[in-house]
Amino acid sequence: MTSLLRLAFASIAFLLIQCEKNKPSTGDIAFARETFKSLARGDTKVADDIDWPTFTVLGNNLGAEYIALETEQQRTDFTHAFITQYAASFRDSGGSVSNYTNWRKDFIDTTRTEILADSPKGTLKVTVTIRDGIERVSALSLSE
Repeated sequence: MTSLLRLAFASIAFLLIQCEKNKPSTGDIAFARETFKSLARGDTKVADDIDWPTFTVLGNNLGAEYIALETEQQRTDFTHAFITQYAASFRDSGGSVSNYTNWRKDFIDTTRTEILADSPKGTLKVTVTIRDGIERVSALSLSE
């Protein structure tokens, strides 16, 4: 009987830990929001928050282009050019970060978290991954 009780308590503890791990937190949401805001502003410091070798934007595999570059200087130039062009395009299209609301987690597993935000142009999805122990944005997409 005591073995059965120990097993029951262990099972409950395990379930509580799993619930806590999958419990929505503001960490991933805040990271996704701040990365998106920095990208929209054209802040080149945001380059460190993007997983360039795997990065996709609106279905375009920028990671493949990034990997194909031969030198670190070319990669730095590529990332900075993308960030400034993204910001300019965002501004020119009338985009405003304040239009993105209702930031929330949509999907969580051991490899990634998908964050959604609503806007007048559709739903933004920001994929946050952890690679080499570092949290980074690996994809941005927009659906209507």
